[in-house]
Amino acid sequence: MGELLFSVVIPTYNRADFIVKSLESVLRQTFTDFEIIIVDDGSTDNTEAVIKPFLNDRIFYYKIVNSERAAARNYGMDRTKGRYITFLDSDDIFYPDYLENAEQALKNYNYPVFFHLAYESWSEVEQKSLIKYSVKNDDIYCLIKGNHLSCIGVFMDNAQTKNFRFNEDRNLSGSEDWELWLRLASRFGLKTFNKVSAALIIHDARSVLSYDESKLLQRKNLALSYSFEDEMVRKVFGRYKRVMEAYCDTYIALHLVLAKQNRKALRYLFLSVYYYPDVLFSKRALAIIKYILLNITGLRKK
Repeated sequence: MGELLFSVVIPTYNRADFIVKSLESVLRQTFTDFEIIIVDDGSTDNTEAVIKPFLNDRIFYYKIVNSERAAARNYGMDRTKGRYITFLDSDDIFYPDYLENAEQALKNYNYPVFFHLAYESWSEVEQKSLIKYSVKNDDIYCLIKGNHLSCIGVFMDNAQTKNFRFNEDRNLSGSEDWELWLRLASRFGLKTFNKVSAALIIHDARSVLSYDESKLLQRKNLALSYSFEDEMVRKVFGRYKRVMEAYCDTYIALHLVLAKQNRKALRYLFLSVYYYPDVLFSKRALAIIKYILLNITGLRKK
C-alpha cells in the first residue's frame, strides 16, 4: 500500500442501468494512478454481466450477500491498495478532473487524513445543475447542520480505515456516512478543495429518498446515539447536540412534505424550532414552508 495513490470504492445494488455511466466517468480521469473496487451488494439484476467486460488488473468486482451500503463500503475498503480511498455511488459520476483535483488538494494540504472535493446535484430529468455543495476549509461545524459531504467527494487516508469504518446497522442506512464523518472530523479536521469535481445524479430511483416517518425518526435517533457514544464527538460537538437534533428534524420534515404529509411535516418543523429557533431561517426550513404552501394551494407540479 502506498505505491498506488487512489482507490475508488463503488458499492452497488441493482444499478445495472446506471453503473456503466458511473464506471466510465472514473475511466475518463485525467489522473490515472487509481484502481476501482466494485462491491455488488447482492444484486438480483444483471449487474455482474454489465460489469464483466470492464474487469482488468485495476478494476475488481466482488459480490457479497446483501448487507446494505455501509457493509459494502467496508468490504471494499478492506480490499484496496491505494494510499487514499474515495467513494462513488453507482448512479453518480466523477468529472474528468476529480482525481487530478484530489492530487492537488493533497499537495496543498500536505497529505491530510480526511478531505473533501466540492460536488453538485444534477437533475436527470431537467438536465441541469441544481445545487453546488462546497464547504469552507477547516469548517468541521458544517456537519452540525447535516451531511453536507455526502460520500461523493470524500477522501480518507487508507491507513485509518481499520479504526474508522462505516457503522453497519441497517437501520442507520442513509446516515451511516454522516456518523463516520463526525468521528473523523472531530479528530483530524476537514480540508476542502472547492472546485466542483463530481455530480450526484437526482433520479426517481435514488435509494436515499424515504417518506416513512418511523424509519426517518429511527435513523435520526440512531445517528445521534451512535455519534455521541464517541468520546471525541462528544468533546468537539457536544454543545451543538440540540442544534443537530433541530436540523435532523428539518430533514424529516422535508421528506414528509415531499410526500404531501403537511401536518406531520409541520410538527417536525415546529419541533426543530423548539430545539433551535434560528433553524427557521435555514434554506431547508424555508423550502419546507414553500412546499407546504404549494401543497395546500394545489400548485405543486409533483
